[in-house]
Amino acid sequence: MAQDSQTIGLLAAEIQEAGHRLGLPLVAACADISSARAALDERGQPIGALFDFTADARDYWNWSDLALRNAIIAVVRHTAEPFYYDRGEIGGWQTMALSDELIEQAREKDYAVRAAIVAPVHLPGTTIGAVLWASDTGRPDLVVLYREHAVALHGLALRFVAACEVVNHGPSPILVHPLTRREIQCLKLAAAGKTDGEIGTILEVAIPTVRFHLRKASAKLGEMGRLRTVQRAAELGFVATRR
Repeated sequence: MAQDSQTIGLLAAEIQEAGHRLGLPLVAACADISSARAALDERGQPIGALFDFTADARDYWNWSDLALRNAIIAVVRHTAEPFYYDRGEIGGWQTMALSDELIEQAREKDYAVRAAIVAPVHLPGTTIGAVLWASDTGRPDLVVLYREHAVALHGLALRFVAACEVVNHGPSPILVHPLTRREIQCLKLAAAGKTDGEIGTILEVAIPTVRFHLRKASAKLGEMGRLRTVQRAAELGFVATRR
């Protein structure tokens, strides 16, 4: 654990150095946007406190509702690719289908951030974090910086958030889940909202047989109940939940 704890400090220094080198010296970081509690480093200090950020949001990690009213975090929820923020405008490698409400929110509340490159981190499971490199004075060459350095910054962010996850929650066990083809078929149909009866009709098996396969899948995935089993199967990439 000591080695993992040191990693947070070392990676924080790398992140800060990269920001200064690119002219984006203000850094904000979150290891889990779903948590009202800030992730801590090896000394019990919030990871956000390892960096300098704008005066308007100096203690942002203490704002329990920040993730619910911030346009940048809203984008982080929906994309795993780095993107940029330029005086209220958000863009990335691909066209982003931003809602009118989000665009308005991005332009109204920026916490003195004028330019930023944001690296979302979507870890296996449900953890979503991010690191933001910013300037409070703007950068005319921001898009150029983004194109040239977003990949490297994303790598730093991934290592940092993953290290925080290990220090705060411990390493996740990597297991073999020997699901059968039939169990996966039942899970995919359950994820699509099909009832046991509908699954049985589609697969041409009896309802008790469907329930047997779903129970077996639950046991192998270490979950209780249909919903959690489907969620876990989706987290591990066995099924897709998008319709």
